[in-house]
Amino acid sequence: MADMLTIGSIATNTFKTALNVTSHNVANVSTEGYTRQRAEISSNSPGVTGTGFLGGGSKVDSVERVYANYIQTQLVSSQSQVERYDTQLQLGSQVEGIVASNDQGIQQFMQSYFDSLQNLAGNPTSNTSRQLVIDEASNLESHISNLTSVMKETQAQVNGQVSGLAVEINNRLETVQAINLQVESANNNGRQPPNDLLDQRNQAILELSQYIDITTFSQDNGRIDIHTGNGKLPLLSDNTLTRLETGLGPYSDENRTEVYMTLGGQRQVVSDSINGGQLGGVLDFRDNLLDKAQIDLGLTLNGLTSSMNWQHYQGYDINGAAGGDLFAPLEITAINNATNSGTADGSNLLVSFNPNVGVSEPPYNNTAVLPALNAQPATFGNKEDYLKNAFTAVGQFEAREYEITSDGATPANFSFFDYQTGENLTASAVESLAKPGVFQLDGLAFDLNGVAAASSGDSFLVKPHQEMLSNFATKMTDPEGLATRGQSPVDTGVAGLADESPAPAAVGDNVNMANMASLESAKLLLANDSGKASETLLGGYSKMATNIGMYVRSSDIQLTAQTNVFQQINDQRESYSGVSLDEEAANLIKFQQAYEAAAQIIATSQSLFQTILSTIRG
Repeated sequence: MADMLTIGSIATNTFKTALNVTSHNVANVSTEGYTRQRAEISSNSPGVTGTGFLGGGSKVDSVERVYANYIQTQLVSSQSQVERYDTQLQLGSQVEGIVASNDQGIQQFMQSYFDSLQNLAGNPTSNTSRQLVIDEASNLESHISNLTSVMKETQAQVNGQVSGLAVEINNRLETVQAINLQVESANNNGRQPPNDLLDQRNQAILELSQYIDITTFSQDNGRIDIHTGNGKLPLLSDNTLTRLETGLGPYSDENRTEVYMTLGGQRQVVSDSINGGQLGGVLDFRDNLLDKAQIDLGLTLNGLTSSMNWQHYQGYDINGAAGGDLFAPLEITAINNATNSGTADGSNLLVSFNPNVGVSEPPYNNTAVLPALNAQPATFGNKEDYLKNAFTAVGQFEAREYEITSDGATPANFSFFDYQTGENLTASAVESLAKPGVFQLDGLAFDLNGVAAASSGDSFLVKPHQEMLSNFATKMTDPEGLATRGQSPVDTGVAGLADESPAPAAVGDNVNMANMASLESAKLLLANDSGKASETLLGGYSKMATNIGMYVRSSDIQLTAQTNVFQQINDQRESYSGVSLDEEAANLIKFQQAYEAAAQIIATSQSLFQTILSTIRG
């Protein structure tokens, strides 16, 4: 009778535990990240009697989570991508609304400016038409200024988001770090796995993946290590937290917030190693939309400024003076690397558009008197050649930022790199024979004479097209200074017009203004492999707007795809690990009936025992 009583007693404990587990599941049906638990019931060891083996009842070996690690890993990875593309889409749509979908956009202002040139070409002596050109140029400048301000505000917004997200990531890592310690302690001090703690940690990791792409590694002691998505950078290793830090990049005047980590005692920029989560989305947006949009637009403005100015130089104004600058020509300096050890200052590294470097410095002055160096070219042929050189150089513009490094030699040797891709451009940089220290690269003149004393490893950053957004300005404000008249050199009969001195055409001539208006349809930008320009000025803007639209569209498609993937994985997790109230209700009935039956075993055992006692006493 004792065996029967023992079996009944153990069975009631077994099913009481099963009922507790089931009740716990029901209570957490709405708890985010909760994993359904199950009491693992097995048969007790049998006893040996004279008649053979007799069963020993049942027991609960452990309470286990119904959990699949591979599903959780996929869920973390998928959520990281969803948050990345959602962030990209939000920020990209913001810029698209500002630039590409703006009803009063740059293209309209550029078109209005070209229309005013065409109007003046049709009536070159009209003061009203002249004033209209000045006004339309001013309108274009005003709109560029407004757009540049918005771009800078967006850049500041991105900087703030990068800093804020780094704080969130560190906070989430601290949460996982604390739970790691609790899990390890529970594993060391108890026989049951700390299921609820494990759920809390998984949920904390899932929430962390919203902000950054991660890879997790389970350790024998129950802890989890967390690295960045590519597995290279440890965020939480052996429960030691490596915090994300933020600060200005190496070129601090660039005002660009980067993500840093201190690894091996060295503080390193790790922005390029973050590819997922909201932080990855913000960084991708900055690199592949915001920066590129500014560079592409700046390249178009550089093309507009340079081609307009050099065509304007060809003509003469209403008073017979040679044409001057319509727009402020490109003249910028470099940005110093904060780690530079030499005394050379990036403000002495000058970048300009001077396709005839060594021949005319600066291009040429419409008021200087021959034979001054910066006066009009000596001959009509020279002047035409200079214009051809200018248009060729405009076509060589590349959508790049340039990093220039010094080897510290005397005199220093310099290397040119694409700042974004790291491509070595040194072989393409041609030093001027007429003026040593001035290099021509991608249609731009880099005057490095001011940094000749740079130390070895010193580097400088040049952003000629982004800077143009801030520097774009109308320089011609006098309507009478518009050079509508073309050239009319007098042929002396020696060698044709090529060797004659430049001279203005008659008052009322419109040749130069017509040539300027024709630049609207001329292919000036982005030379192909054969050296021929492939885009018009308006086409350059359209290409920028198209690239923005493609980025937004691509982000939208990726977001939809990743959202569907995430939902499928989440549904799979819920199906496998989630709480089903129908199933738990059935378990409650089953375990309740089993518990009552076990209690009946105890009651029957007691009744039999009382019968035996009564028989003995009787």
